Amino acid sequence: MLKYLQAENLKCKRTFIKKLILIAPMVTLLFGVSSGQWFQANSFNWWYMYILPGYISIMAAMTNEREEKKLRYRAVFGLPISLKKVWISKVLVNGIYMTFSCMVLLVGILLGGHLISNTVPIFRAFTGAVLIAVTSLWQIPLCMFLAKKLGMLGAVLINVGVGAVLNVMAASASMWWICPYSWTSRIMCPAIGSLPNGTLAEIGDPLRNPGVIPIGIILSLILFALLLIITANWFEKQEVN
Repeated sequence: MLKYLQAENLKCKRTFIKKLILIAPMVTLLFGVSSGQWFQANSFNWWYMYILPGYISIMAAMTNEREEKKLRYRAVFGLPISLKKVWISKVLVNGIYMTFSCMVLLVGILLGGHLISNTVPIFRAFTGAVLIAVTSLWQIPLCMFLAKKLGMLGAVLINVGVGAVLNVMAASASMWWICPYSWTSRIMCPAIGSLPNGTLAEIGDPLRNPGVIPIGIILSLILFALLLIITANWFEKQEVN
């Protein structure tokens, strides 16, 4: 499996995908700067609500386009290799890149907080960045499937557009756990004390209940595993058109 991961990482050498690792969080931080004293909370909010879903969608689409340009996957399907492992390695490499981006964002938020306004303690900020990465993993196999079927525009519209609407509708509801797009927003309330709309939650607000954190983590990992298995099995059955 390690060779598959190394191969997928090598394919991304000198591509825009690797540039996005830095570009995506930097764009988020620029939006956050305009918030003044709420820089940290709003940077997190911009990230998991809009920028990260868009980043994951674009990264998935570019991963697909990289293979499509090479004779419509003939360079992959014609080799004596495991297509399941190829798909899984693509998902995992994208997951690693996404995690690196979350860490870049974390560093920017901590530095910006020191210079502008420190409203989120270091431990909470670190916890928030890790939770965002973990609870967003499931979007990667989903977006890679959408990109393969619908292209970049379809993946972005569904994962960002539809996802944002569902997020706003479900994040503060009692049945938040039914909607995967609301999981990150909901657990960020107790993690960093930020509400889904980006404002700080007051002490005693029921949305700050830390009991939702393990629920969100477990649901996210289960959904990620299911989507990875389903899409890997689907990809294994693909043939060159």
